[in-house]
Amino acid sequence: MMSKTNRFIWWGLVCIWLALIYYFTESPLFTGEQTAQWIRHWLDYFGIETNRPVSDHLFSWNFIVRKCAHMIVFGTLAFFAWKATASYRLAWLLTLVCAMFDEWHQSFQPNRTALFSDVIIDMVGATIALWIVWKTNKRA
Repeated sequence: MMSKTNRFIWWGLVCIWLALIYYFTESPLFTGEQTAQWIRHWLDYFGIETNRPVSDHLFSWNFIVRKCAHMIVFGTLAFFAWKATASYRLAWLLTLVCAMFDEWHQSFQPNRTALFSDVIIDMVGATIALWIVWKTNKRA
């Protein structure tokens, strides 16, 4: 059984993580165009030659990096929410609501596009994270 202090700390992490997600959505530093520039910079810096396009295509480097980031960010949120609630279902539902709100919020931002597919990708990340926690707890 988790103490109230520990639950308070986990809820604090949920709130901090949500604030970071809000910042990522608000900031022009995290648009698709900016991510593509960042990827180009690092590919050039490390001298990596690739046939895969950096941006503007399905399965481009930009697409892969951004969708993996979605899964990691919302998977982390699901983990924090699970620790705060001790419920897989509540953690998953909280993450779903936050993913939908994030896309809705994004629809008001310049140079951003709200996509239902991003909510799906967010929830894939949440589901994977919660499945890992469930499997780990099952073995313990």
